[in-house]
Amino acid sequence: MPTYRLLLVEEIVESDCAEFRVEAASLRDAANILVDAHADAGRKDSNWVSLPDGQSAHIEPNDLDRTRVYCVLLDDDGNEVEEIDLDGPAPSPQPSSGATSGKRKRGPRTGR
Repeated sequence: MPTYRLLLVEEIVESDCAEFRVEAASLRDAANILVDAHADAGRKDSNWVSLPDGQSAHIEPNDLDRTRVYCVLLDDDGNEVEEIDLDGPAPSPQPSSGATSGKRKRGPRTGR
């Protein structure tokens, strides 16, 4: 029986939201303005998202939105090869062979 090297991943998604009215040339531009403002807040280690027109909102994800547990096949070097689809048809068995896939190796996770 083959032996597989797997990574067990538990992903927890928390959420929070705030409404803004954003004047922009397009919907995509408006969304980018909000995403950039969120990134600016993160760089300041703040949960306050502020727009140039003075609108601001406190965003602190603490509502558990969903959790997901899944497995990822690793090669012999610990590189991720593919996520295992537990709902689809079963692939043909291919134990770890030493070949690398070029995918990144997962580093230690840190809380944010």
